[in-house]
Formats: sequence, C-alpha cells, structure tokens
Amino acid sequence: MELHCSPDFRRIPPPNPAPNPPLMLNVVNALRSLQEIDRDLYRVRDELRRLPAERDRRQAELDAHETRIEAEQEAVNQLHLRAKELEDTSTIQRQRIRKLEKESMEQRDVSVIEACRYEARSLKRQVEEAERATIEMMERMESMKASIGEKQALLAGERAAFEEFSKNVDAELSEAQARHDALAGKRDVHLGGELPRETLSLYDRLIEARGGEAMAMLDGGVCQGCYMSVPPNLVVRLARAREVTQCPSCDRILYLG
Repeated sequence: MELHCSPDFRRIPPPNPAPNPPLMLNVVNALRSLQEIDRDLYRVRDELRRLPAERDRRQAELDAHETRIEAEQEAVNQLHLRAKELEDTSTIQRQRIRKLEKESMEQRDVSVIEACRYEARSLKRQVEEAERATIEMMERMESMKASIGEKQALLAGERAAFEEFSKNVDAELSEAQARHDALAGKRDVHLGGELPRETLSLYDRLIEARGGEAMAMLDGGVCQGCYMSVPPNLVVRLARAREVTQCPSCDRILYLG
C-alpha cells in the first residue's frame, strides 16, 4: 500500500541550536588572557601616575619649607629695622637730653629749670626702655638666625636627597614606560581575536571601575573578587557556559576555576 502526503504538509524546521558552549568558553578564556596583560598594564599605568605625583608632593613640601624659612628671615629683617628705629630715636632723644641739661644750667627761672629737668628725666626713661627693648630684639634675632641656619642646612640636605630621588624617578618612569609600551603592544595582538564587541566593551568598563580586575573566579559559590556568595541559579548558568555571567555584587565577569 502506497502512502501519499498531503500537498499542504510542511516539515517543521528544528529549533535554532543553542550557542555552542565551547565558543563561550573560548571567549572567557580569551578575556582571562587579556586580563593577565591588563592586570600588569594597570599596575604600570598606576606607577606612571604615582611616581610624578610623589615627586610633585615632595617638591611642594620642600617649597613650603623654604617659604617658612623665608618668612622667618623676613621676621628677622623686620626686627632689625625696628631695632634700628629705636636706636635712631634714642640717639635723637640723647641729643635732646644734653640740650635740656645745658638749658637748665643756663636758666635762672626755676620753673623753666624744673620743666627742662622733668622732660630730660622722661626722655631718659624712654631711652632706657628702648635700650632694653633693643637688647631683647637683638637676643631674639640671634636665636632666630641660629634656628634659620639649622633649618637651611636641613633643607639643603633635603634638596640633595630630592635631586637623587628625582633622578631615580626619571629612571623608573623610563623603565615603566617601556613596560607599558610592550604590554600595550601585546594587548593589541590579543584584541585581534574574535572577541564580541559588547563583551569587550563591558570588560573595558570593568577594568577601570574595578582597579584593573575585570574578572573573578567563582569558587564554592563565592566570588573571589568581592567574596560574596552568588545565587545557585547563577552557578548553573556559569557552568552551562552559554553567556557572559557577572557577579551580582561586584559586577565582575565570572569564570570557574
């Protein structure tokens, strides 16, 4: 007996095959290889930022130290000017005292004599006070000068140490830049593969957001990037290797150890 199919019969096509797990594993493995490079690259870039910043910080400290010394030296200069003003005023007052004493000797009017003597006594007290103030200022200036000298010697030593440090920074920066260029070239080679654009974009965002660690191993249901447990269904999804799986806590791309 011969069977005939109806002319309206259509063969139902099979469903689209699920993504091939090995392909996703290849993507994850490629990202892990890229992570190895980027981890070192991130550290080198951090070094390239850190070393100049440290040098600038030390330079600023030395400049601030020098500014404080200059301020102290200016204070010494002001004291010197004040002491000179007191000495000049005292000289004028002494001349006035001698003139008053001469006038008192030449006068016959008692009231004038007493007025001259009174003014002379007042001027003598002012001269004595000025002399005491001048001595105190001189002593203070000597103490300040000694302190400034010590600080200048210390600053000179710090400047010499900074110059040596700066030379070392230049050498380290040159070496770090060479490592950076080599790693960047190696990274470009890895990017020549077949990494999906969206996955690579996600990875690049995570590299910056997570300090050079865009990926994390999942061990015992715990993300090794943030040490938080993940839901069991996420572990199953990761084992199926059908899609990029992220930690719900830190967003890092997960892989099985």
